[in-house]
Amino acid sequence: MGWRGTLRSVGAAVRAAERDAQRRHKAALKEQMISDAADAVDSWENYIDELLTVHVNLADEIDWNAIANTPKPSEPVRKNDSEAKAKLESYKPSFMDKMFGQAEKKRVRLQDILAGAPEKDDETYRKAMANYEAALAEWKADTELAHKLVAGEADAIRQVIEEFQSLSKESLIGSALNFRMSEGRIHAVVQVHTDEIIPSFRRKQLASGKLSESKMPVGQFNELYQDYVCSVALKVAGDLFRILPQTEVFVTCESEMLDTATGHKKPTPVLSVQFVQETFMRLNLESIDPSDSMSNFNHNMRFAKTKGFAPIEPL
Repeated sequence: MGWRGTLRSVGAAVRAAERDAQRRHKAALKEQMISDAADAVDSWENYIDELLTVHVNLADEIDWNAIANTPKPSEPVRKNDSEAKAKLESYKPSFMDKMFGQAEKKRVRLQDILAGAPEKDDETYRKAMANYEAALAEWKADTELAHKLVAGEADAIRQVIEEFQSLSKESLIGSALNFRMSEGRIHAVVQVHTDEIIPSFRRKQLASGKLSESKMPVGQFNELYQDYVCSVALKVAGDLFRILPQTEVFVTCESEMLDTATGHKKPTPVLSVQFVQETFMRLNLESIDPSDSMSNFNHNMRFAKTKGFAPIEPL
């Protein structure tokens, strides 16, 4: 092969390599596009799932009856130097101690321990008493509160609720959580997020791997918001049942709606539920449809798939 033929062969090889590199580059871009589309769809689906399962993760349960019956902490017993004295009196040099002249050194060390025992015991006892007094004060506060809660005292219930009432504006539950009490009944009022918390679009991945994003139908949008609001109501009721010895709680959800009399938006009741603990505890929270589950309880809700929520009177 002459030099021209060699150059043509080299050129063909280079062009083939370039075409192969371009194919690999396009394949990599397509794989990245498919991966990005899948991630975008997963992100959208996970967010929707979070909105509809606010009620699944409830507060840790507090057994107030068990706390009320917790035994009093045991007061520490002051130690004496009898143990150190017994070691000194019972010390018998071993053969090796005698051989290497360690017997007297060990006896002196045991005597030093005996001499310092009272001071060491005093320090140990002081620390034990400080811990005991702290534990005793905590025990008194906890058992007194527990007895009051079991008895249904309003002040005790308010004390626990104040600890519970710490929702931030960033919470999925809403921007505010307030409580009213009347005749031993608890009524939680939640200002849920507006329907702006629901995405206005849908995402899916096409057979080609590309991402498809379209406007969400009004009916689906409204139903998602309904489920979100009902999930919030379930969450608040479930938490209250787990932190208080209540058998019944009322929860009302308010959303910002237009007041046609003033032309301004204001918090408006859209859902009010009388939750009964026995019924609530039988629910499989991970499997229920939040809005469908309201049929298990006395509730007030006006909702139309085409229009969404309408104002209601709280129970």
